[in-house]
Amino acid sequence: MAKVLSISSQVIYGHVGNSATAFVMQRMGHDVLPLPTILLSNRPGYKALAGEPIDVDKLDALLRAAEENGRLAEIDGILTGYIPTPAHAEFCRHWIAKIRATNPAALYLCDPVIGDLPRGLYVSEATAEAVRDVLLPEADAVTPNLFELGWLAKRPIASPASAVAAALTLARPTVVVTSGPAGKPDALANILVKGGEVFATVSAKRSLAAHGTGDALAAFLLSYKLNGFVASAALRASTAAIEAVVDKSEGRTELALIETQAIWAATDPLLASLASLPGLDDEDETI
Repeated sequence: MAKVLSISSQVIYGHVGNSATAFVMQRMGHDVLPLPTILLSNRPGYKALAGEPIDVDKLDALLRAAEENGRLAEIDGILTGYIPTPAHAEFCRHWIAKIRATNPAALYLCDPVIGDLPRGLYVSEATAEAVRDVLLPEADAVTPNLFELGWLAKRPIASPASAVAAALTLARPTVVVTSGPAGKPDALANILVKGGEVFATVSAKRSLAAHGTGDALAAFLLSYKLNGFVASAALRASTAAIEAVVDKSEGRTELALIETQAIWAATDPLLASLASLPGLDDEDETI
């Protein structure tokens, strides 16, 4: 069992941010410390919405108390998601450094939750820049969606090859492009770029009202890595897991994480097939 600090948004109803990632990682066998950067009644899109960001000083006090109680000892993984202000990004960097001073091997996954298509940025430009300039340089793994990758890399992305080229510009050990181009209009690809290796899985494009697939996928990826899976196997298992969730979520406003947990939390998980994308070589590795 690994111990994970998850810093992201939290809702009292629904499955986005920490309200998705904490449950996923706990069911995958990990001890999770969920810290909310913002507390909301629910995700935007419902009739009513209430809540506000949590002040950085309050978050710092919470982690200092957790540290004094010995709860931050032996942190194995850190996940950051929705960051509401540049000050929250600096707060995250400070605590990532403190944790790594104790455990240099702690794995940090940055899910750069800054925007999506067709809306574009849904944080301020200053916040998006802080995620790019403050958090990305610290990350062992980054999980941008197609819009976020293009914004972070400052280039348009229209093909699998251009997605790989953009991922390489981020200069991080591992980049997983979620909902990326698959080379055909009715499909999406998750593309993992690790050094000189590229792996991809392909899924059918669907219309889904529920939000939080990116949050859940980041949690799946980190969980499988902490459970000892190599990069391509973590990608394959995470894709299969999110597909199982999406299958049951069609026509719903929230992800079916509860109903599908027996599938994605199984000891012997499903593995999606690796796919060959236009312009890319098909490679494989094993668990």
